[in-house]
Amino acid sequence: MANQQIHGYILHRRPYRETSFLVDVFSIELGKCRFVAKGVRSPKSDRKSVLQPFQYVQCELSGKGEMKNLIRAEVLEKPHQLTAERLFCGMYVNELINRCLPEHILCPDLLTQYVACLQQLQALSGNTVDIVKARQEQILREFELALLDELGYLPDLGVDALSQEFIQVDQAYVFQPEIGIVAAQHYPHLRQFSGALLTAVLQQEWSAQSLQLAKYLTRFALSPLLGNKPLKSRELFVTQS
Repeated sequence: MANQQIHGYILHRRPYRETSFLVDVFSIELGKCRFVAKGVRSPKSDRKSVLQPFQYVQCELSGKGEMKNLIRAEVLEKPHQLTAERLFCGMYVNELINRCLPEHILCPDLLTQYVACLQQLQALSGNTVDIVKARQEQILREFELALLDELGYLPDLGVDALSQEFIQVDQAYVFQPEIGIVAAQHYPHLRQFSGALLTAVLQQEWSAQSLQLAKYLTRFALSPLLGNKPLKSRELFVTQS
């Protein structure tokens, strides 16, 4: 069987056996995939620095099964430089992809959104703390919405799931995870929000209020995908705060 060439971004790596890594990549050709990089933890290996998160690489893989072996890896672009909270944001996005996205599913639109996310995070360098924090929230919410949409877990934010009528800006609504967006009168015990705010989320017109609502919606929608295991990257935000 001929070796396979893939191009993608390193998501994560972890030690495997004595001198190897298991490496997760978000690639053009295979979607999210994992391979074994044998011997790269050896002091003599020069490939360890290539297999860093956020790096765009070309890899040559071999093997008949789903778990292939790395033959060669080359960095194709200058790595994205993320520091401080921007690094935590990047780690959070990588962890979301690893935890939520099935392997070997091609997602070209989501990959494009991922690249834009990294570029936008890197571009925040040099801004004031307030600007960075606000823009980080926007970038993360936009990626979460894109991921949920790709996986079919994003509720239709423009339509009442029960009545099938368009959202009215002057009406109150709630999010019922098993159904979607519905008029508040059906579930008065749930958190209510206005149709105007919901429309702002749909159109990604960000304010402090629309970002807060987007975070509320995405947390609920991501929950069945993530399960009960906490996200390690979220713990970093808590530790930093």
